[in-house]
Amino acid sequence: MASFIVSRLSLARRQLQSARNNMAQNDVETAANRAFLAAENAATAAIAKSGERVAPVHGQIRVQFEDLCDQGLIPQKFKGLLAQSYRFRLRGDYGRGIHRGKTIPDLTPTAMREAIDSAAELIDVVTRMPKKRRR
Repeated sequence: MASFIVSRLSLARRQLQSARNNMAQNDVETAANRAFLAAENAATAAIAKSGERVAPVHGQIRVQFEDLCDQGLIPQKFKGLLAQSYRFRLRGDYGRGIHRGKTIPDLTPTAMREAIDSAAELIDVVTRMPKKRRR
């Protein structure tokens, strides 16, 4: 389990750097993809650190991560991060039409910088999070 956690946090850091590089090139769409993956990989590391198994499905990872927020293991301010960044990712990957009938914020450089900053902060929080010991 420890190697899984280390590998997910390492991957999250690389994806975060990729998102930052994409933003430096004004590539907001690709930055959205990388920022989401950075946040999701940090979330999977948090789930594993809490002693839970990580389901390989976006929706289940989000539910498990939000449960960690509700339990106070992850600050509550991160509770909506995966859902929001996933919507940005879909918008960046597939365009505006993917969200017909749903209201979401526009994919703007400012919104992406905020999402990247949130993903970076989450990675730091998860890195410092103690690993639950098995009994």
